[in-house]
Amino acid sequence: MAELDGVVAGLGKLTMFAPGEVWLEGLRVDPAHRGKGVAKAIAQHQLESALALKPRSIRFATAEVNVESLHIAGKQGFREVARFTYVEGPVRDEPTPPGVTPVCDIEAAWAFVQASPTYRAARGFLAWGWRFPAFTPERFGHLVAGGAVFAWGDPVRGLLVLQPDPYAPASFAAIGFLDGDDAAQDALLSFAHAWARAKGMEYLSAMVPDESRVEAFARHGLVPLPYFRHVLVLAYPLP
Repeated sequence: MAELDGVVAGLGKLTMFAPGEVWLEGLRVDPAHRGKGVAKAIAQHQLESALALKPRSIRFATAEVNVESLHIAGKQGFREVARFTYVEGPVRDEPTPPGVTPVCDIEAAWAFVQASPTYRAARGFLAWGWRFPAFTPERFGHLVAGGAVFAWGDPVRGLLVLQPDPYAPASFAAIGFLDGDDAAQDALLSFAHAWARAKGMEYLSAMVPDESRVEAFARHGLVPLPYFRHVLVLAYPLP
């Protein structure tokens, strides 16, 4: 938190996703105090606090239109390591497709994830709202145990990670991972609408790491916003 003349001028947050995995977020400056170097001071304090933890990674994400944050981060040494297209749309009355089931065979499902173009395009990150932790076997296991992972086909032809977005209004559900052939993607996206509708949610969102897959989401009403398209994940170089 930063203060000017005893008044809060801005704040930022440091989050630990896992031991050694530091995530920087929540950098906000009161409009009345912009242009005074507050954002730069908070960002520097965040970085110094993160480095003091001797982490194995320091990352954050921001929209491509956030020129000020990108400028500060570039000066600090952060570099882009992944890029996602943000899409969203209202939940639609799509039928629940047959053949979609919760994942039970964790080993086979994780092998599918690791071999997928989506996992490679995401540089091994999981889209968790606007957070991007490392997509590890441990995290995948927690998602499966929580009933957030669904498969289509036998053997598996598509996989979906779907859960309420913990960092958005309660009306939002977030697709954290989707991969498969065209039929699998369509079935799983229809399922996502039906799942969200059954829970009384109003919107679906997703961070899509592979631009070529944006069309599949658009077929189901999830499209980029008019005022920005990409969300960038940036990392600080560590030895």
